[in-house]
Amino acid sequence: MQSAEILTLLQHNFWATARILAQCESLTAEEFTRPVQPDPGWRDLRTILVHALDAEFGWRCILQALPGDELLQPEDFADAAALQARWAQERDAWLAYAAGLDETQLSQGYGTEPHSGLKVWQTILHVLLHSQQHRSEAAAILTGLDRSPGDLDLDVFLKENPELA
Repeated sequence: MQSAEILTLLQHNFWATARILAQCESLTAEEFTRPVQPDPGWRDLRTILVHALDAEFGWRCILQALPGDELLQPEDFADAAALQARWAQERDAWLAYAAGLDETQLSQGYGTEPHSGLKVWQTILHVLLHSQQHRSEAAAILTGLDRSPGDLDLDVFLKENPELA
């Protein structure tokens, strides 16, 4: 995996998340926190999104060997604006981290067992796919609330950002 490809995938991730969060802005607090059916395992839209953000934060901390043991709590995000602000910080941290990685670093392991665990690029891809799953759940909920985020596909992102294609 090339570092430029990782950066493009990360940028797509944050672009797609921004589209989800933009639709959340118009939700009432009740809609944002209403239990959903079928429950994808996270109770409500806010909790799904906080879980996705927490996973991105936690994995970045692991990859960078930073302390990151605290779990982000849904109650700390009263609305979509609070979530957007925290996600913007995470986006900036991820992009800065990834911009400093070269192909050798991406192909190395990390943590306490760097020779037997996942490589950095594999873990980043795991994080991106994890976020994609929960973004899909959030998009389905938003669509049910007549607030579809629209297409979140990589090809749409690349058409909007031809310099990355």
